[in-house]
Amino acid sequence: MKKRLTILTYAVLGIIIALGLYTFEVWPLNPGGPFVPQTNNNPTESAEKLPDFLAEEGIAREKTYDDHINRGKLLAQNGYNSLAISEFEAAKAMAPNKSEPFMEIGKIQLATNDLIKAKLSLESVLKLEPDNLQAKINLSKTLIADRKIDEAKAILDSIKSHNQTSKYLQGIVTAYSGDHEKAKNFLREAITLGTDPNIAANAKNFLSAYNEFDSNQGGSNIHLLTLLARSYNQSKEYEIAIPLLFKVIKEKKDYRDAWILLGYAYLNTQKYLDATEALEEARKLDPQKPQTLFFLGLAYFAIGDLQKAAQSLELAKQNGYEPKVQLEQKLAEIYLQLQNYEKSATSYENVLTLNNQDINYYIKPIWIYLDRLNQPEKAVKLAASALTTHPTEAMSLNLAGWAQIETGNIAKAEEYLQKALAMDPNLDAIYLNYGKLYEKIGDTEGAIYLYKQAYQMGHGNSISSAAADLYNKLIGKERSLDYSNINVNVLYQ
Repeated sequence: MKKRLTILTYAVLGIIIALGLYTFEVWPLNPGGPFVPQTNNNPTESAEKLPDFLAEEGIAREKTYDDHINRGKLLAQNGYNSLAISEFEAAKAMAPNKSEPFMEIGKIQLATNDLIKAKLSLESVLKLEPDNLQAKINLSKTLIADRKIDEAKAILDSIKSHNQTSKYLQGIVTAYSGDHEKAKNFLREAITLGTDPNIAANAKNFLSAYNEFDSNQGGSNIHLLTLLARSYNQSKEYEIAIPLLFKVIKEKKDYRDAWILLGYAYLNTQKYLDATEALEEARKLDPQKPQTLFFLGLAYFAIGDLQKAAQSLELAKQNGYEPKVQLEQKLAEIYLQLQNYEKSATSYENVLTLNNQDINYYIKPIWIYLDRLNQPEKAVKLAASALTTHPTEAMSLNLAGWAQIETGNIAKAEEYLQKALAMDPNLDAIYLNYGKLYEKIGDTEGAIYLYKQAYQMGHGNSISSAAADLYNKLIGKERSLDYSNINVNVLYQ
């Protein structure tokens, strides 16, 4: 066994030294059960902890207004919203007549859909600076998101400067109010002003809807409103699309496309029961429409009705829904949750047939074949395909090694894992599978050490969880062993 351990000496020891782990410590067992990663159970502490990149250094000093603003912006950029707001609140307390803290807080609240608070924060900016352009734009976005379209229009109409974003927003709220010629002018201005290509593209989308309606002479008003609702959806302005579609359906209840668009808007605003009801209405009008069936499958999945979700998606598949890869990905996920592993694996393989450019697409089907269906030969075949399509990625070698472990081909498994480790010594999954290999050959000490490595390197991800689970099971079998005197330098010699 010492020979096998020597093979890993230089590769693993390099990581050990890099991590500063010079002595081996066995994780202590929790008295009440298996090892569980420690969590913060203090309800008085913030859910967000100060990130490493903002750790205080040197002698503490009292922060200035600019310190709070700059730290708040950095925190917000990195997604630490509650910590960022705390910094901006501190800045606001130091300078209550400055608008910047209110603006920064309002931006976070708008981005997180905390609309009532966002409105109050942005109104506070305008009390201090009545002509603040960005505050007016953000307040109008807040009102639109809250479906207060007329209030948003009033704010936007008060803007006198020529700004690309404000003109675009004026265009879409004016279209909603029914002044279509004026809306077109605003949208054209939005295209010519500024340099944001996304705003220009969205403005062109609305103008295309108008052109499509104009090309069909004699079209009804509800047809125009439906075309505009489609543009609102495509531009992610779902909250404007919804009330507009109410108008359409009130006038023409059997308008299939309006029901589909309404269901889609509800899906994208997380109103899943409403989405299900709208899409069921669309299905009554046209039971074979693949888009209806696909969106309905997503809605049922979101509310937890997995059987109906699978049925709807299978029907969408039979009726030719495109793109197929999206449908197969969702079916694979649903069948996995239903523990229908054969169908899940089939759908995952269908995904790979359609798109094998992402190495991560191979992981789930290989796991199913190894851990759920006990079909390692299929896992080996998939891993070989991963090696062919991704020969320069450590993950493909890791997958090949994993599959070989389960077939009992230890020498081949170790060969793949050695190559994977040489290619990427920081890939946590390699250490997990090395642990499995050592456990397979009966080297408990090595397996325990490697599971610990995988756990620490995974930082709480799925690899980390799997490593903790395997560690607990192995320690449960080996409670009688004494590891207190094991030293890593002895283990890997």
